[in-house]
Amino acid sequence: MKQTRTIIISFFITAICATAAYPLTAKEIVRKSEQAMRGDTQIIICEMTIKTRRWTRSLSVKNWENRIARKSFTEILAPRADAGNRFLMINRERLMWQYNPRVGREIKIHPSMMLQSWMGSDFSNDDIVKESSMIEDYNHTLAGMQTVDGHRCYRVSMRPLPGAAVVWGSLVSYVRIVDFLPVRLEYYDQHRNLKKLLTFGNFREMGGRVIPTVYKMATLKRRRAEDDEEGDGYTLMELKNVSFNMPLDDSIFSIQNLKRR
Repeated sequence: MKQTRTIIISFFITAICATAAYPLTAKEIVRKSEQAMRGDTQIIICEMTIKTRRWTRSLSVKNWENRIARKSFTEILAPRADAGNRFLMINRERLMWQYNPRVGREIKIHPSMMLQSWMGSDFSNDDIVKESSMIEDYNHTLAGMQTVDGHRCYRVSMRPLPGAAVVWGSLVSYVRIVDFLPVRLEYYDQHRNLKKLLTFGNFREMGGRVIPTVYKMATLKRRRAEDDEEGDGYTLMELKNVSFNMPLDDSIFSIQNLKRR
């Protein structure tokens, strides 16, 4: 019995030492965070509430994404005035289009427009179609650990790789240690001014895994992370339904689907 206990204790000591000898790198933390949040494919239905100083409006949105092929298709379902607007990204070719049913044709979106507001929200075109990749387009540095909104988090700083087609000067991500889910993402411009803040909340099971189901994106007047002043408003995105790793026909990510009546 004593020998068995000794073997068990030795096993755990070896496991702990091995873990300490091979700590996670910053890039591995970001990769695990994306894997926790997204499958190889996903279908999302969400409600988006856009609040400005003067008005508030809501959109119902459906998104299809093939993360392996790096293709994304987004369609606005409601309200009627916006329904039928569609967005297609073929990321490997750095191509993005919008179909506007009012004009009845597709519009190619130039890469320089990726930072522009998507449908008047605080999310950009790049946020919605995920044109840039936090794994492939950035250098990653583990900048310590920090408690954010009651969650013990890794703090990962990201700077763009030379020549990467990204729109931000740097990003800082706060990822829960316990399960690698994101809690906060800070967006900085090339002058290191904090411009936007994305926070994640209402962590619960959806689509067979625990994920944050509420995203709040705010455009900021402030210049420092410790200041909490928002700009004129914010955009709240609430997930209503998520399906992970479902087969997606490649015809979804096509110009023909973009222009369908």
